[in-house]
Amino acid sequence: MFYPPNKELGQNFLFDKNYLRKIVDSCPVNSNTLIVEIGSGYGSLTNLLAETNCQKVISLEKDKNLFQWLEKSNTKDKIIYLNQDALTFDWEKFCLEHQNNSIVVVGNLPYYITNSLVINLLFHFHLFKYFVFLVQKEVGQKWVASPEKYSSQYSSLSVFINYLAETNLVFEIPRNVFKPIPKVDGALIIIKPRSETTKEFSNEQFFPFLRFLKNCFRFRRKTLWNNLLSFSGNSSKEWEKYFSEKNYSTKIRPQNLTAEVYYGLFLYWKIMDKR
Repeated sequence: MFYPPNKELGQNFLFDKNYLRKIVDSCPVNSNTLIVEIGSGYGSLTNLLAETNCQKVISLEKDKNLFQWLEKSNTKDKIIYLNQDALTFDWEKFCLEHQNNSIVVVGNLPYYITNSLVINLLFHFHLFKYFVFLVQKEVGQKWVASPEKYSSQYSSLSVFINYLAETNLVFEIPRNVFKPIPKVDGALIIIKPRSETTKEFSNEQFFPFLRFLKNCFRFRRKTLWNNLLSFSGNSSKEWEKYFSEKNYSTKIRPQNLTAEVYYGLFLYWKIMDKR
């Protein structure tokens, strides 16, 4: 039985075996890997993931009809299907229960949850080994953007993700291999959390850093200097001192600085904010 794609869940299924195999081949997997798949669909990718030497595949499917069909069709002990929403799933509890495994999260993500989900997962970035996500191409370009590549897409989210992780756009997938055909092409993105960041970045900094970045990019046509002054109060002297020490021009735009530079700005802003 084929259940029509649920528009509310943003379902676009991928059945093309060549691209499915390319996705699986891009997943960093070993015998200690526990793969968590987001969005089982009809199990096309799930079954191929289970053919790797991973320990187990746990696949989350929000659609109740699909979940029930998958449960009845599943013939592999290596696959466990859960009727769960990835946005409300208790990732921290799950990861702590499987802390002896190398956890890799894989998924063909619907557009409406992509940014919310990646932020949610990165809140626990130190618990995961890799994320391998198929997303809309423009979203993927934004995730991997920097001042040097996809610079027009560079945003607060780009900075945030790339401070916490290494990102790579592996390959693009044409829209016509999906069912139903979406309006844009797809791209496979690999996100590898930075182990060295864990030492200096705490959960208490997570959302303040994200809010700080959003304010820095609030007006892209303005200079970073003007954006900083617009939300940090009467602090022009402090910022003037910092810019002078770092040899930054007051005319620099938000999209011209790296993730590491932004983290330094954030730490300085936190010190000023406490005065």
